[in-house]
Amino acid sequence: MAPARARPESGTAPVQLSFAEVMRKVFTRNPDAIIAVEEISRARAVVEQVRAGSLPTGSLAATYTQLNSARLTTGSPSTVILPQTGFNASGTVGLPLDPRRWVQWSQARDNVTLARLGAAEVRRQLSVTVSQVYLSVLVQRKLVQADENAVRNAEAHVDYTRTRLDAGNGTLVDFQRASALYYTDRAQLERSRFLLVRLQEQLGVLLGESSPVDVSAEVQLPAAPADLKSGLDDADRLRSDLRLARERLFATAKVRRDSWADFMPSASATFEVQYQTPPTQTLPSESWQLLLTMGFPIYDGGLRYGLLKERRALESEAGVRLDATLRQVRSDVRTALAELERARAGLELAREAARLSTEVLRLTTVSYRTGLTNDLQVIDAQLASRNAEISAALAENDERQAQLDLLNATGHFPPTGQLP
Repeated sequence: MAPARARPESGTAPVQLSFAEVMRKVFTRNPDAIIAVEEISRARAVVEQVRAGSLPTGSLAATYTQLNSARLTTGSPSTVILPQTGFNASGTVGLPLDPRRWVQWSQARDNVTLARLGAAEVRRQLSVTVSQVYLSVLVQRKLVQADENAVRNAEAHVDYTRTRLDAGNGTLVDFQRASALYYTDRAQLERSRFLLVRLQEQLGVLLGESSPVDVSAEVQLPAAPADLKSGLDDADRLRSDLRLARERLFATAKVRRDSWADFMPSASATFEVQYQTPPTQTLPSESWQLLLTMGFPIYDGGLRYGLLKERRALESEAGVRLDATLRQVRSDVRTALAELERARAGLELAREAARLSTEVLRLTTVSYRTGLTNDLQVIDAQLASRNAEISAALAENDERQAQLDLLNATGHFPPTGQLP
């Protein structure tokens, strides 16, 4: 009995997107990207909250009073102290003059810049992750194709050995050996298809889609710097994580420098206008008052000095993180350049090996059918051809991944035109 033929892949067809479409969607649909944008809005809202403590304030108040009887003096004749019915309206304008609130306002504006740079870093990491998954889907499709080619070759060999067996020219061992290879290739094909489905689902999740996403075209990555010096210069200028680390150091240093405000006096000015009807002994019909208050910090239990020490420590930590980030960025550029060079050399070798293996399989099959080779040589050639084809596909993926790593290391990815 001949082996069963391969069944077509089942399941819901995934949505096909190009690389450019995927990069646009990830910035507008991915939850991390959306949250990063909301963090910018939150930082702006905090600025408004902190700013309110440094701006003038105004309020209006109205009071209606109903007593059971008017309040009179005990002498004779008696006079009214508080009328039985009274109405009071007042308006107050206040102006705080506190240096601590001024520096907090400035620091809150710096946090908006940090939020923007943080969002840019989130977008960079997301774009690299999505690109890697996109390339993985692309290479997995080629692996599925290689396994399908192997199944077709094995299937043709099974048919030929069965024909020879039925004609009395072949052996049962050749037929069973060919069938075993066919089933092995079938199992490998099913596994490759499963891995493809899983990668498509992963890509769909990253894009915020409710269905799997498939790739529709080859990836055209932008050009990257070809030498170490230009790569390091670009990374120093473009890498969002390096810019974020520098901004954090600047912000912490500014907070430390602004500690002078904790030792400064604070003041406030309040102007109030009142209207009272009917007037009383203590409140005329119309009145106003201006109140100026100033406070001098004398002793707070060491709070200000403790805050200053904490801010110095935070500044030192930010400096250490910046140095570490800078070393990592330079290492990334050097590694990516070496990786790309080796990947390109390996790709050329893998492609030549795949071409030669395909030719060897063809010649071995022809020789087997003319009686010059045996069945084992055909099976070995089939295995070698499949492995070489898979190696070539993996080498292509390694070369593209190396390009992506270099673009990421030098800050050229994602391209500016792809950012929202």
